[in-house]
Amino acid sequence: VVMDGDRPAAPLTIGRLDAAGIEVRHDVVYGEMPGVDAQRRSLDLYTPAQTGSEERIPIVLYLHGGGWSAGDKEQSFLQPLAFVPEGFVYASANYRLRPDATVAQMAQSAADAAGWLVRNAAEFGGDPHRLFLIGHSAGAHLVSLLGTNWTFLERAGVDLPSVRGVVSLDTAVYDLPKLLAETELDFYRMVFGTGEDVEEVSPWHHVRYDALHPPFLIFYSEGRPAAHTQTIPFAQRLRDAGHAATVVEAIGRDHGGLNAYLGTQNDASTARIVEFLRRHADASTYAESALESSLVPSPLEYSMLRPGPAFLPDGADAALPILLFLHGGNGDRRWLASNRYLFERAWELGLLPPVVVATPSAASLGYYMDYHDGSEMWTTLLAGEFPRVVGARHGGDPERVAIAGYSMGGVGALRVSFKNPEAFVAAAGMAAGIEPALAFDELPAWYEGWKGARLGDRFGTPVDAEFWAENNPASIAAVNPERLRASGLAILVECGGEDQFHNHIGNEFLHRVLTEQRIPHEYRLVHGEAHVPIAPERMLATFEFLGRALDGPSEAKRAARTRYDALLAPMQAMGPPESTP
Repeated sequence: VVMDGDRPAAPLTIGRLDAAGIEVRHDVVYGEMPGVDAQRRSLDLYTPAQTGSEERIPIVLYLHGGGWSAGDKEQSFLQPLAFVPEGFVYASANYRLRPDATVAQMAQSAADAAGWLVRNAAEFGGDPHRLFLIGHSAGAHLVSLLGTNWTFLERAGVDLPSVRGVVSLDTAVYDLPKLLAETELDFYRMVFGTGEDVEEVSPWHHVRYDALHPPFLIFYSEGRPAAHTQTIPFAQRLRDAGHAATVVEAIGRDHGGLNAYLGTQNDASTARIVEFLRRHADASTYAESALESSLVPSPLEYSMLRPGPAFLPDGADAALPILLFLHGGNGDRRWLASNRYLFERAWELGLLPPVVVATPSAASLGYYMDYHDGSEMWTTLLAGEFPRVVGARHGGDPERVAIAGYSMGGVGALRVSFKNPEAFVAAAGMAAGIEPALAFDELPAWYEGWKGARLGDRFGTPVDAEFWAENNPASIAAVNPERLRASGLAILVECGGEDQFHNHIGNEFLHRVLTEQRIPHEYRLVHGEAHVPIAPERMLATFEFLGRALDGPSEAKRAARTRYDALLAPMQAMGPPESTP
């Protein structure tokens, strides 16, 4: 570190790294590109000295500042001394610069560095599912862009949920069009231009309530004017969209000092960053596994999520309830990774108690059924063998199981639980593809176009009408309501009011059948919401319902009964449900 005013001057020598138990690999090229200096696409990699442990540890990627036209990975200064001893792999990367690259090309270069780290994580003990981005100045703008505009990371082969957090150190560029309109400095116009494409590299313009964004920790140097026009409004925009964002004023630090002091003893910003990284690195454990079963094509791949230590009760060794969350059509087990942050958010807010979450990779448009020809038995698997395996392998309690899902997974959750209500504490169907009839020949004419995709050969060819009714949630409820009532199963039926697949019609029909049969349940028709994308608030509300049920079936049943009694009189006044609502 070069002495600059009151900056720290102690250099990061090999001796200091050895003393701290840190190994370093300099100038690792993360991707050659014709005509581009390899040094501009290289990184320095700092890892803990070999300990013999096979545990994968989180990865931190740092991007330097320099006005998008200068700077070097050596500007990480003493940061490796702060992060590696805390249990992180640390990488400081160069990226392409002006005038040889546009800002979008710089962002792609930085994303490529992240892609190299994820792909090669096994070589240096890193966890590809726990990546953090830290940047200073221009680098802070770039990591903020990567954390909001996922296009760059997707091109680099990085699964979006792998980014567990973003730390932005004192950039003035979040809402780029606003900055260009208000600034008197030609510098920003020279860097970014003034065309319509500036929004591509404007973090502000990629914040969406229906998108996945990692938690942000955002710093600004003491007294910086841009904090009030850029930094604080950007953090508020993230929060307004349902994402986590914290803003910190670095008291006693100017723009350069904020970065130069990182890694030094007693630096408040360093302590705050380490705490942020630690909290989000340990918020949950995600794993992918497989099981052999005679009931479905094997090996059956599935994903698992467990809450981290901060969310576990004092008796952390006790088995946790199990939540089976079923993905939608054409999805797979990776749905759980994509929505990992929402579960962590629900645990943090106390909406959902600590649970083991498991998502199996189901057949495309298989609807989690026991097939008519017996070739695949998904309902049987999910009601018995699968939760038992999850419990034995991952510390779950197979006697306390809830099931939920979205779209195809929503109807699957309701079907499986209605056929096996004693096996589950609660069932939540979100935007479920419910057929709006009690008999196959009563399906409305407009449904004709869906029969091939939704029914196929799973109900027989031609469709076995009796078998169809045995697997239709509304028909199951109408034929044997006593079993559902006696089981105490807590039921949620939820759908957007403008569902593109018209699923709200089937959900309304199911709601009316359940009401007519006096089966307690909660029904939510979310006005203005479509089938996709799904708002995070809808997921969190569903987690709150499941949390009430898992905290105690009797409590959930009483809550559902209260809502049911309040709605019963006006519902009865509507008369019995028709084949179409």
